[in-house]
Amino acid sequence: MPTEMTIEAAMIELNRLKTEERMDIDRERLTAAIDVLKDAAQFRIAKNPLRVRQPKDLFGRKVEYRFNCANCNTMLNLHWKFCPECGQALDWSSL
Repeated sequence: MPTEMTIEAAMIELNRLKTEERMDIDRERLTAAIDVLKDAAQFRIAKNPLRVRQPKDLFGRKVEYRFNCANCNTMLNLHWKFCPECGQALDWSSL
């Protein structure tokens, strides 16, 4: 992608292209807008956190597991619905 495009800019671009009746659509801009929106949509699909074995917590107490984001590997709190680092939706139901 030659230039960074925000989600909002991608939506505006797709709406503009949808309403135009021109046949000479800029395929590069259309592809960039679709790619941005596909990437954004992937974060809305909840993923199971990764279970990571950890011998001790920060206070030296023995802990069996900690959980990390499946997308960016950030350590998670059990009550979070989204990763604070990358925004990935989290699904805790199967853990």
